[in-house]
Amino acid sequence: MNKLGAIIAVAVCVLVLLNISTVFAFLFLLLKIALVVGLLALAGFLVFGFIEKPETRLPPAPTPKGEAPTEPVFEKPYFDAHEKGREGEEKVSAILQHMGWPALHNVILEDDRGLTEIDHLVKAPWGIVVIETKNYDGFISGSSTPGVWKQSFPNSSGVSYRLFMDPVHQNYRHVRAVKYLTEMENVQSVVVFAGRAYASPFVHHQVVRLKNLERVLRKRPESFAHVDKRELEKAWYILQQAYIANAGRAREHIDELRQRFS
Repeated sequence: MNKLGAIIAVAVCVLVLLNISTVFAFLFLLLKIALVVGLLALAGFLVFGFIEKPETRLPPAPTPKGEAPTEPVFEKPYFDAHEKGREGEEKVSAILQHMGWPALHNVILEDDRGLTEIDHLVKAPWGIVVIETKNYDGFISGSSTPGVWKQSFPNSSGVSYRLFMDPVHQNYRHVRAVKYLTEMENVQSVVVFAGRAYASPFVHHQVVRLKNLERVLRKRPESFAHVDKRELEKAWYILQQAYIANAGRAREHIDELRQRFS
């Protein structure tokens, strides 16, 4: 009888141990599953969180070759942020003055497509630099429409945004005008972010932060061939004369923009 009781006791202990082991194994399995799911969620956020999301409300695409669209694509007109843009341009002007390179500011040029205004023209040792300055806040990202970027702001109801012309796309128009007037190929486009805006990777790789501007300007583009000094001086003289001739046409240019984007 004692032997039978001992056998039963051993069997009960074995079953209890097995149950405990099974419970611990099950809990450990749940822990591993939770860990795997957490890692997958984190990886998904890191990978897909930076991809530009297509918008459901988007304007028509701009016309090709850097030309401004004939229909309005902004929720707010370009000239609404004109004063804030001036603040950014002053910061860029200060850097150019520190560098000691010849520069023209707020230059209105006229080519076969009409008037266009350029924030800064710089005579570099290897050619002409066309600078477009943006003094943005918020978060800047691309959109599913080529030539259109998005500026997002957090608010009490979530996030609001406005669409605006891609400044890189916009500066192509300026570069074209400079090439048209000077017949020079060594014309570089630089878009400067002078504000506090954050940018998506898509935007970040196409713009220059204010703190990096001097370093970027002093580096000659690898694709630019050697330019004859006389050719460069002639091109700069043409731009100076155009700057003087069109100095009084700022209102005319703004009126054109109001008509285009109203």
